[in-house]
Amino acid sequence: MIKNKEEFNQALNLVYFFLKFRPRTKKEIIAYLQKKSRRFHFDETTIDAVVKELENDKLINDEKFIEWFIEERSRTKQKSSFVLKSELLRLGVEKTLIDAYFNLHPQNEEELAVKALFSRWHRFQNLPRDEKFQKAVQFLMRRGFDFGVAKKAIDEVEKK
Repeated sequence: MIKNKEEFNQALNLVYFFLKFRPRTKKEIIAYLQKKSRRFHFDETTIDAVVKELENDKLINDEKFIEWFIEERSRTKQKSSFVLKSELLRLGVEKTLIDAYFNLHPQNEEELAVKALFSRWHRFQNLPRDEKFQKAVQFLMRRGFDFGVAKKAIDEVEKK
């Protein structure tokens, strides 16, 4: 019994350190503990107990993670809803939670595209009109915006 308690505390301390840098999804925590179990020999019951403890302490909450993630991305590196959804899926958030969030909080794609393009527009200023348009569209499409949204964003940025 002592060994399990020691394992539990060791696993919990590792996760606290992991959570120190940014919020994490449940899947990320489980994957992290499974990776660490190679070295520290945690069993599945220890990992499950740690996850339960973190959920009870509200340190793992995928719904709050989605809110944090979208807010962070909107502030720093604007991307389309499609790309945000795929990033959240890759991080292990359930599709139903993602869809529910985006149904309640629809993203203004054009506004995000304008904001993203505005930060890069100075790089395209001295280019010929066609090349400027092409590079701006490519930039926005790499961020997941479709051509129609990119065209509207370019028009909007050119007006400013």
